[in-house]
Amino acid sequence: MLFLGRIKTKYWVITVILISFVSVFVIPIRAGETKGVESIFGVVGLLFGILVGFFITELWTRFQKIRDNVAVEVSGLQTYYLYVQGLGNFPQHKEWVKKQQELIDKYIREFFKVEWTDYGKIDPHFNNIMKSLADMGELKTNREIETFTNFLPILNEVTTAREKLFMYGKDRLDKLEWVVLLSLATILMISIMVIRVPNLSSLLLSGILISAVIILLLLLKDLNDLSFGEETISFEPYETIFDVIGMPRFYLKRDIKSKRITPPKDKKYRVG
Repeated sequence: MLFLGRIKTKYWVITVILISFVSVFVIPIRAGETKGVESIFGVVGLLFGILVGFFITELWTRFQKIRDNVAVEVSGLQTYYLYVQGLGNFPQHKEWVKKQQELIDKYIREFFKVEWTDYGKIDPHFNNIMKSLADMGELKTNREIETFTNFLPILNEVTTAREKLFMYGKDRLDKLEWVVLLSLATILMISIMVIRVPNLSSLLLSGILISAVIILLLLLKDLNDLSFGEETISFEPYETIFDVIGMPRFYLKRDIKSKRITPPKDKKYRVG
């Protein structure tokens, strides 16, 4: 994803407001060209409002579902590793337990390298965790058998959550929907510019309306790209897994450089 694609709405708000108000004050007003534009403004404004409201609701619901399933995946992997550690007390499982730490660490590091639309690309790394169960040593005691029995349902829950995350990550606005939205927004902003009159209240209202239209589109883009609230679904939850498995946290240079993430000052971390 391009750097601009990662810029959040809050960084654009001031710029959008400034450009909107400069435009309504600087672009000349032409009298006598508003005939029929008021009707177009009303119809287009209504359609734009309905569509934006619908899409925001859909994308917000998607965000909540992703957040819920991220919680299931993260807590599941943490609990799984805690159970795995219990097998480390048995000599025949020590190497296998160490391998689990490495596999989980690898899986989370690869997760940070992809966007939600490409979530499926890290399937092989999760599958390596599942396949490693076949390499476990013989379960000789009731405690070993009980531990193994307990973490199997947890892995099943994680697998189910991952399937949902894969589907939700792909669920985005398509190009046609964006074309319709941008077309309506363009017509709406042109109408606002045409029907404004040369008095302060009209110019201020026009600037506010144009700013609102653009900011709504930016908000939709953030929700669509899952840039909105990404700290709570893409970084913070998965960082805690490193803490549980006893590995330094991991961050990508691109995310630090773009200020997408701020590494903690009180913890050791790796950069990739």
